This record gives sequence, C-alpha cells and structure tokens, in this order.
Amino acid sequence: MRKAVSRSKILDAASVVAQRDGASRLTIEAVANEVGLSKAGLLYSFPSKDALMQALLQKMIDEFGSNACCALTGQEGDQTPQGQMHNKLQAFRHLMEEDTHLAHAVLIAGTHNPDLLQPLRAHITQQLDTMLQGVNDPVAALVLLSALDGMLLQHLLGLPPVDPDLRHQMLGRIEKLMSELEVRS
Repeated sequence: MRKAVSRSKILDAASVVAQRDGASRLTIEAVANEVGLSKAGLLYSFPSKDALMQALLQKMIDEFGSNACCALTGQEGDQTPQGQMHNKLQAFRHLMEEDTHLAHAVLIAGTHNPDLLQPLRAHITQQLDTMLQGVNDPVAALVLLSALDGMLLQHLLGLPPVDPDLRHQMLGRIEKLMSELEVRS
C-alpha cells in the first residue's frame, strides 16, 4: 500500500511539471507520475484539472498575499503605500529569480480556463485599490506596477530583455521611482 501524499506535495509536483514540461503538458497523469501516485489517487485530492489549477493559484495568493515581502522574509512589512509597492517589487523579484513555477501556474490557468483567475483578479484589485488610494499620483504608481507585470511576462515567456544584469538594473530603477512617489497625507 502506498503512503498518502499531501495536497501540498501534489501542488509542488504540479509546479515542477509545469516548469519543466510547459503549460500544455500539465495533466493529471503527468502530475500523478511526478508525485508517485496513480491517477485515481491524485483525483481523490483534486477531482479535476480545474481543481488542481485553482489550488495552484490559491497557493500563489497565499504565499504572496497582501504583504508579499513578509511572506518571503518572515519580517514585519511596511504598510504604507510605498511599502506595499516595495513588497510587490520584492514578490516580483522572487517570482522572476527563484520561484517561476508559481508564476507559470497563473499562465497555465489563464490559458486553460480564464475563469480560474477570478480569485487572483479580486486579490490584485483589492491590493491596487489600497495602494493607489495612498499615493498622490496613482497613474505613476500604475505605470510602475504595469512595468513589473510586463517584466514578469517577458521573463516567463523568454522574451527580451532576458539578460539578468539588465533586468536587475530595470528593477533597481523601478524601485527608485517607487520610493520617490509622494504619499497622500
């Protein structure tokens, strides 16, 4: 008899499959093989591919929630609008440099079933509302946040600029511009 495999280990295996084999090859069978379960065993924990995708997205939201920097470092975070933007920058750095499989999960879910992204949309909307209400120039803040989104997408798709040094310089410039945003008093 096989040992039970936790949902967390199954999600980790799904992330590995997505990163290693690509979005089109993320199947129930591939994840079951990766984690060492039968297809039926995996379906016991996740009854469909959509359920697996939803869980991957929820894992990302949980790990990079409202205070992404705290989730990454275990430290208390700055709750000012600039601090929240800095936290988001740190989360993007982490996704681009260390944990691309979670970002790939978003792409996979969006291509598989765009409706699966609704919880992520709601989470991002809430974060944006909070950040934008606290700065004098919300348009500038949105430009900077959109630049981060674009950089992450470029990285995930292997589009230029792929040079890590140039990407690092770009992130540094975005961080500088974020720190210069004026906070509403």
